[in-house]
Amino acid sequence: MEMEDIKKSQSQLYVDYLDWFNCDTKELPIRVNILDPVEKLSVQIHPDDAFAKQYNGGRGKPEAWVILDTTEDGSIQFGHYAQTKEEFIQKSESKDWEGLLKYLKAIKDGFIDIPSGTLHAIGKGVLTYNISRNADCTLRLYDYDRIDPSTGKTRPIQPNEVYKNVNIPDTSTEFVLYPCAHELGVDVTRYWDQPGLYTLMRLQTKTNGRFRHDRFAFYTCVEGEGKINTVSIRKGETILVPDGYGWLELEGNMDLFLASYRNEN
Repeated sequence: MEMEDIKKSQSQLYVDYLDWFNCDTKELPIRVNILDPVEKLSVQIHPDDAFAKQYNGGRGKPEAWVILDTTEDGSIQFGHYAQTKEEFIQKSESKDWEGLLKYLKAIKDGFIDIPSGTLHAIGKGVLTYNISRNADCTLRLYDYDRIDPSTGKTRPIQPNEVYKNVNIPDTSTEFVLYPCAHELGVDVTRYWDQPGLYTLMRLQTKTNGRFRHDRFAFYTCVEGEGKINTVSIRKGETILVPDGYGWLELEGNMDLFLASYRNEN
């Protein structure tokens, strides 16, 4: 890698070094981030591929969260109570949010899958690791009537588009606590592995361990510090390991998330 490559975005790196990723997509297929909202986020959905392509030329954005930490009363908005589209619209237009919106108590280390069409929002004080398809089509139903200080107005919402895409009946589920397996000094939790969408694992070490994942992956440290082979990593940092790299030597007391992608064929 040349020095100028250090300043490149991940998307540009993906274009310039295709062999590092070896993917069947024109764009970097996955996106990861850590969110720690100071206020609850807007209630929203992500539509499916067909609607997103027509709406803004994009793709649907299935995603998943793992709760890293939460306040005692932390919660997420997830799903709804309406039995029909007519009921959903009526409760939305009458602002009967208590009768419409479903909330779940946040559970530390809990995993939750968020398919297209699922109403969702992270609550205040809930720290999450997020993985999703690399896409941007978001439709907002409700933003708690907050005023955007930059405009002096409420933020735009897209209720009609939400009505067309929200899952009715609601298909939202609950948090899942997955067990881990101790493998070569690493506690490995396997959350999701769907070709054409994403792969998500968690790797936790106390001292030393070995791990191998032959696809490219982003390794994000959410707690502790150490090394992946000879590269240092600490809380809040992410390392990209190219496709086909081979065995990794993990050293230190670390909590890592592995985000990757498998081709559909």
